[in-house]
Amino acid sequence: MRPPEEFQTDRLRLRPVECSDATAIFRTYAAEAAPTRFMPFVRHRDENDSLAFAQRCEDCWTSSSAFPWAIIEKISGRFMGVIELRLSPPKADFGYILGEPFWGRGFATEAASTVVAWAIAQHGIFRVWATCHPDNAASAAVLRKVGLAHEAKLANWEGRPQLSETVGPSDCYALTRSPR
Repeated sequence: MRPPEEFQTDRLRLRPVECSDATAIFRTYAAEAAPTRFMPFVRHRDENDSLAFAQRCEDCWTSSSAFPWAIIEKISGRFMGVIELRLSPPKADFGYILGEPFWGRGFATEAASTVVAWAIAQHGIFRVWATCHPDNAASAAVLRKVGLAHEAKLANWEGRPQLSETVGPSDCYALTRSPR
């Protein structure tokens, strides 16, 4: 099972993350405090960190271990962030991050809706899920808007370096369907 390399929405183009995106990754979100606040990765110190991430993304597509797409604004061609899908039938999980200038305009919902709709429509996928920090109200709202329901608070789920958490809670959201 492999998703399309590209999705098009009204305002967005999703395409595989490439090493040439490293500078945009660094400048758009990876070195910024606000977008990385609730993330489980260490904020990038320099463009080499972002290049290593972009190389990981390319490797994921090659191995089919994950499918990270760059979120590109169609009208301007601007790099906005990344959304990644991980398939492990009968389930799939995803995560996303956008640069702060793109918040509050429905872009995360638009990108996530596309990826979630594709995943849940696949024959072998019966659950699409994601997590977010309990204090990340904006991310929780996106997850609800794309059809996921809050299932549980997960204790000691993952660390968040920017919050100085070695391990911390996450809220789990999921969309499920019955086997046919």
